[in-house]
Amino acid sequence: MSLFSAQKSPEVLIESWSPVCDIQAFAEESQSCVYFYLWINPGKENPQVRGCWVCNTRPAPEALDKAAMDRGEAPMMPAGQCRHDLGGIRLRREELSIVWLEEGDAAALLEGDRILALIPGWAGQGGCHGYARYAAGTGSLAWELAQAEAALAPRVARSRAYWERMAGEYWPELQEKGLGAMEAFFGPHEKYYAIDGGQFPAKALVTGRRAGRRYAFTLGVSALCQPAVEQFWQDEASQHRRIELGFAAGEDLPEEAWMGMLNWLSAQSGLPWRYLSWLGHGHTIPCNRLPGFEAVLFVDPRELAGVEGPELPPVMGEPVSLLWAVPLTLEEYYFARTAESSTALLSRCRGRAEELPVFTGEGKFLLG
Repeated sequence: MSLFSAQKSPEVLIESWSPVCDIQAFAEESQSCVYFYLWINPGKENPQVRGCWVCNTRPAPEALDKAAMDRGEAPMMPAGQCRHDLGGIRLRREELSIVWLEEGDAAALLEGDRILALIPGWAGQGGCHGYARYAAGTGSLAWELAQAEAALAPRVARSRAYWERMAGEYWPELQEKGLGAMEAFFGPHEKYYAIDGGQFPAKALVTGRRAGRRYAFTLGVSALCQPAVEQFWQDEASQHRRIELGFAAGEDLPEEAWMGMLNWLSAQSGLPWRYLSWLGHGHTIPCNRLPGFEAVLFVDPRELAGVEGPELPPVMGEPVSLLWAVPLTLEEYYFARTAESSTALLSRCRGRAEELPVFTGEGKFLLG
């Protein structure tokens, strides 16, 4: 597969697929240089390609060859932005490897233990397409790795260890502790549904009853780290990137509606990795599984005093956010999305905060 047409067909040196996202990573050598790519949603209607220069294999030009780019050729890094021998270098193919970062939407290309290039989850923003060991400054093909390596190298090492753990026996401990927290909340569980379809990672949906109410929680979603969280929370990303989803209703909710919400909750458990996004407190997404309701608002008990929920244990040393799915009427959804905000909507909650997550068939907010 070639992203650029050149006189010599580009050669793929190494490739890898994300463990959790529909992304292919590969390093490709053309007749003049090597690039590292992330191909998002390959073969789909909305594919994206993120590319980062790695090195030149021929003498560096004095300026960026825009004519070559117009011909669809992978451009070489100009001499003034190149930190390796200006005559070009060759990579040791047998020493190349690809490490996916913990979120699964970003990856690093390594030669031995050294990072050659890294494409972060936010690549393409602010003019940065990735970091490269042999890049100098903040050019249009890659930014220099030197200034960022002190932060990125430990992250790559941590990511390698994370995926090794995920390939091992992480599930029994997470399952036992998560289920224990749920049963401490509602007593012995009623139903346990596997919702992973036999695919990695393991996930389940657990239901139970307490005081005339029915509860459902996902189990296992928190093993994964949500993409894009660091773009909002920066240094606090580790406090918000692991989640489980929950839904509660009175026992009078018809079984068809209850099962509809369980199926919907199951489907949303993979949303962050499917759309390279994240879910958190105050977020809204469409949901039409309940008559008269058009969306849900996610509410985190850690962020709203009085809201109850299972005390979910940390996963791999990081806290887990329980996100209650609170159904919204069309008017409430419009208010949260356009007229005001989720914060303003939450300030108009009718009744006690502890009743907010429990669906009763009526809207939860006073908008008049």
